[in-house]
Amino acid sequence: MTNAWAADVKPDVRVLIDISGSMKENDPNNLRVPALNLLVDLLPEDSRAGVWTFGAYVNLLVPHEKVNEDWRRLARSHSRDITSNALFTDIENALERSTYDAKRKREGFERHIILLTDGLVDISEASTERQKRFENNKSRDHILLDLLPRLKDAGFTIHTVALSDNADKDLMLKLAQRTGGLAAVANNAEELMQLFVQALDRTAPSEQVPLDNNRFLVDSSINEFTALVFHKPNSQRVFLISPKGERYTSLTHPSTVRWHYETRYDLITVTDPEDGEWLIETELHPDNRVTVVSDLSLSVSDVPATLFRGLSLDLEASIKEEGEVITRKEFLKVVSMEAEQVGDNDQSLQKDIMTGKPGSVGVFNTQLGPFNNTGNYRIKVNLDGKTFQRSISQPVFVQDVVSSEVQYDQANQAERILFNKVFPELKANEIQISAEVMGLTLQAQLNSKDQWRLNVPELDRSKRQVIRVFAKGTVQGKPFDVELDPVVIPPLNADAKVTALDEGSALNAQPLNDGSGSGRNNSNSSSAEDKEPMPRMNLLDPNDQPLNPSKPSGDNLLWVYAGVALANIALFAGAFWLYRRFVQRRLASRQQASKDSDDLTL
Repeated sequence: MTNAWAADVKPDVRVLIDISGSMKENDPNNLRVPALNLLVDLLPEDSRAGVWTFGAYVNLLVPHEKVNEDWRRLARSHSRDITSNALFTDIENALERSTYDAKRKREGFERHIILLTDGLVDISEASTERQKRFENNKSRDHILLDLLPRLKDAGFTIHTVALSDNADKDLMLKLAQRTGGLAAVANNAEELMQLFVQALDRTAPSEQVPLDNNRFLVDSSINEFTALVFHKPNSQRVFLISPKGERYTSLTHPSTVRWHYETRYDLITVTDPEDGEWLIETELHPDNRVTVVSDLSLSVSDVPATLFRGLSLDLEASIKEEGEVITRKEFLKVVSMEAEQVGDNDQSLQKDIMTGKPGSVGVFNTQLGPFNNTGNYRIKVNLDGKTFQRSISQPVFVQDVVSSEVQYDQANQAERILFNKVFPELKANEIQISAEVMGLTLQAQLNSKDQWRLNVPELDRSKRQVIRVFAKGTVQGKPFDVELDPVVIPPLNADAKVTALDEGSALNAQPLNDGSGSGRNNSNSSSAEDKEPMPRMNLLDPNDQPLNPSKPSGDNLLWVYAGVALANIALFAGAFWLYRRFVQRRLASRQQASKDSDDLTL
């Protein structure tokens, strides 16, 4: 059984923070600063960490060094230097610079990257949209085809946080999924702190005691606990109440309590705590937690960061005392253990009792699932030992076993849908993919060992089309029958954005076609730019969309502007000609009136 929470594992965390100008809109209150400060506070002592910011350039904001109080003070002071002024988003350079030691030995550390961005790969200063797309795609392809495999081989796990709908969620998911990391999506900057904590849970997991209405039980085996308490900036003061009823605050507490206050959270550490029930007196928050250092611990098998809809997860757990699995039958009889899938607001979606594993005394196991919906969740294992409690929680992302991508023709009509294998153990010949299109049930054809193709009939593009997709067959030797996330074809109008995602889907994996599938056909183009040698391109780039015929392309904008300018000149010339005629007529009229007046005088 793999123990992902082994005490001797030290994380090496590199944090990459986007400071491009778009962050002014997506993070107007610069909540990246408190989110980073929280991460700094939670990093384990003697771990290693560094912080880089990136835009057009990459800067080392906080040195990559051993984490201690001096490093934390330096990190907090430098976090105030995070801005939103950069012109570009050079993700490639950020990954290169932060992994400067990729060829060195790991020295007992587990390497992790936490990448936060709100945009796409954007490095090009070219004058035309076509050349910009070419250069940006070249950088994006280098990340996926060259850099990512090297980082994976060097032992880096990449956790990504996509902020805003403009982020390249497909790239973020690939980086995380292919390195065993977590992919998370922030709907707004307010969620950054919670998502940074989730990413840290994957890098430096810690054991917890369950919280019930902000109450938690401390037993004699606990040497220290740390309470993380989230609150609103202007909320009332947090109180910590001991089993004897003593009330502690950030201003009044004994020497055994270390209290760090921030405007959005409190971090409270108590050494040699009193046994019994403690209470945190504050508003409830689903992300509040109490982590413990204890001689009595819960050990859980590894939980992958990516799980798949329609499949289940095998879990094993044991209880350890000073590092050794407890096998005493009289002890094991009084403990109970359960596994659960948790959604938003700590809502329990499914639970399973863990029972003793045959032939392995002291080991509990169960199969959790199958998982019914895609999205971000937590997998928790809860231990109740009557006089003590423990809990371990891991964030996961549930996705479909295949992803979808729509290909369009030159008129921006949906031509075909490609389904790409995402689940590594999926055998293409053992599963069938079908779709309901305009009342018809169509069968996708196997394009390669990793891809299926579904030709799309002509659709009514005046309205939004939702195509239901189904997968049926056998996966891992077990029957598989699942409705996948729908494919959405937006209406064809001037403001429509081409997408293959339902708005309810958090992320849609679109694995890179490594040569086995077909991309868009550009053979009709005959420009010199098309004839130059082309590097490997990621034809699934969300930016690489067919042009909307109702909109001019970047290359044609010059002619549009010239036409508008000529029209304005003609309009001005016409107005000037009419004005001159008006003046000439009025002058002639006055001259005639003057002449008539002279005649009358005579």
